[in-house]
Amino acid sequence: MKIRYLVIALLLALPPQSHAAVRAPKMILGWLETTQMLDSGMRIKTKLDVGAKTSSMQASNIERFERDGVPWVRFDFTDEDVDTEKEQTLRLEGPLVREVVIKRHGAPSITRPVVTQEFCLYNQIYRTEFSLADRGKFNYSILLGRSFLSRVALVDPAETFLSRPNCAGDTTVMEIAD
Repeated sequence: MKIRYLVIALLLALPPQSHAAVRAPKMILGWLETTQMLDSGMRIKTKLDVGAKTSSMQASNIERFERDGVPWVRFDFTDEDVDTEKEQTLRLEGPLVREVVIKRHGAPSITRPVVTQEFCLYNQIYRTEFSLADRGKFNYSILLGRSFLSRVALVDPAETFLSRPNCAGDTTVMEIAD
């Protein structure tokens, strides 16, 4: 705990890089946090991973389609709700933002669709990009990568669950693009 306060004090003591570039203060979060899906209220254990560039989320039954001439993606998101400890499946959709090529060691590269999704982290609603992947073999169905984290948080790898999502009544959405 003392180290966290020392880090904060050192960061606050650093001179700003530029008077024109004022940055919002960053939260200190653990490597595991709880996020909340807005439409359903489902709370999910989420891994914060600065080793991954792009955020990723569990997706199965991925279906590409067009809406008003724009490419969209529809998919199933399944995870266990932290509060109820019951598995839930949500049918989500969004415009296709781009596709990302994932390089894999010892295996061919794969292409994944990328969509934006909104979620609550601590007391803020965020909209950011997620690559869609079958994360069924992983422990956590949502991973927040460094493109998102670099703008909003410092990650303390020795800590978990330093925040709890609380966005009730707040409709302000912070857009964090990759």
